Amino acid sequence: MKLQTDIVIIGSGAAGGVLAATLAEKTDKKILLLEKGGYYEGASIVQEELGARHLFADRGTRGTKDGSIAVRGGECVGGGTTVNVALCFDPVESVWKKWKSEFGIDQYSFDSKANDYGITGLNMSNALKHVRERIHVHEPPDDMVNDNNRLFSEGCQAEGVSFKKFELNMKNCLGCGFCTVGCKYDRKMGTMITYIADAIQNGVEVIHNFDVEKIQFSGQNKNKKATGIQGKILEADEKSLSNRYPAGFVSISAGLIIVAAGAVESPALLFRSKHPNPNDTLGRGLIIHPSLPIIGVQDKKLVNYRGITGSMYSDHFYESHGFYYECLFGHPIYAAGMVPGFGAPHFDMVLNYPQINGFGVMLIDTPVKKNRVLWNSFSQKPEIIYRLTEGDKKRMRIAAKKGVEIMFGSGAKKVMLPSEEPIGPLSRPTFKEKSQAEYCNELTFLPHQTQITSAHCQATVSMGEDHELGILNSRCESKYVKNLVVCDSSSFPTSCGANPMVSIMTMARYQGDRVAGELARYGL
Repeated sequence: MKLQTDIVIIGSGAAGGVLAATLAEKTDKKILLLEKGGYYEGASIVQEELGARHLFADRGTRGTKDGSIAVRGGECVGGGTTVNVALCFDPVESVWKKWKSEFGIDQYSFDSKANDYGITGLNMSNALKHVRERIHVHEPPDDMVNDNNRLFSEGCQAEGVSFKKFELNMKNCLGCGFCTVGCKYDRKMGTMITYIADAIQNGVEVIHNFDVEKIQFSGQNKNKKATGIQGKILEADEKSLSNRYPAGFVSISAGLIIVAAGAVESPALLFRSKHPNPNDTLGRGLIIHPSLPIIGVQDKKLVNYRGITGSMYSDHFYESHGFYYECLFGHPIYAAGMVPGFGAPHFDMVLNYPQINGFGVMLIDTPVKKNRVLWNSFSQKPEIIYRLTEGDKKRMRIAAKKGVEIMFGSGAKKVMLPSEEPIGPLSRPTFKEKSQAEYCNELTFLPHQTQITSAHCQATVSMGEDHELGILNSRCESKYVKNLVVCDSSSFPTSCGANPMVSIMTMARYQGDRVAGELARYGL
């Protein structure tokens, strides 16, 4: 089957959904929005972990090549905004200023009166304002702070660590506690029920279960141009909405191709498409925001996952050490995977699930070339290669030690890290008293012995005006292929400095406005 459109957007998550809505609002162009996963409305959501595997990349099993780090990512209409916990951080202005000085990034003004690229009202402040209003960003009320989050705040207070409430993109949350498996009640304002709904109303056509094989190019060298894509529509499962088009191979010709498939799938697609990579920068510099759970056992039953899963966090150590503490909690299967130990002792500990509380360290990791995403042509899957740097390990040790102390400050009778590493006199990092937290200084974060998790991949198709620093220019355009834009978390030069959803959405709104104001640049 052959289709023709003006603009095709690959990926429907935080970036793709906003781009589709913005371009539909600002232009009269024909737009196709493609999504690799299915289209699952709230009524199809089941509130259980195993029943939600179809919402995730690799059915929830995606990880690094060696299997040592789980790398969570949504693969459904709405992408990560469908399965995240709704945490909202505004773009960190100091990070964007640093990108300008170190990577030559241009424009992206935070002045609400600026007209970037000569386009009236184009600036980050206006883009952010639109995003915050559309997805209903706000602080949760005090009565929605559950026991787990309350204990975290008490632990921080006991240790002299500042804390505050998250802002969340929820509306009239019921407090069911199942954000991470999709909101059955449409109270989480992800792109599926906000921006994508807007896009559809303005004429955008969504094709889900669409597996893009490659981007098609014409011309050679400096005249190379993106002209279309090849792929196939797969059969949707019984939980998904049906597609307008039948399953089978599809060729789509388009005037402008926008890749918004995330920091794993976007570079993988460019690799498959033989996108030029003269300085071997494609896929390199992967950021994952490595996270380490801190687990406590209290002497009473708690409301740990019910209510709003995450309402409290601490940025006390962000400026000095580059990490956050974020109070979240996992469902039983996830918790069983994090609790250390084996056999009967492990089973007994999992039986104490109603008494367990937890939060996590989220580290702003250091970009290095060896951490990267590749495309494995044999397995036909992306490969994620990642190791903590020595400097990041040092900061994670500091975070682990203070985290254990905070947990004891919350009243925990026992504190655990998800690790089997022997430290000091301890056979594993399971602590019975606060003074033992000093043994965290001996952690080495050995793969497969200490569990690190991730959900924030970034910086694999990065912007940078210098060719040695980036694949993209400041407009998120490929430097090597005309009419090809990559706009998602992969476009960031380094970590955006916080949970990335709102930064991604703000950049997408900004770039959508820009493209709409510069259609002639793409022959549209």
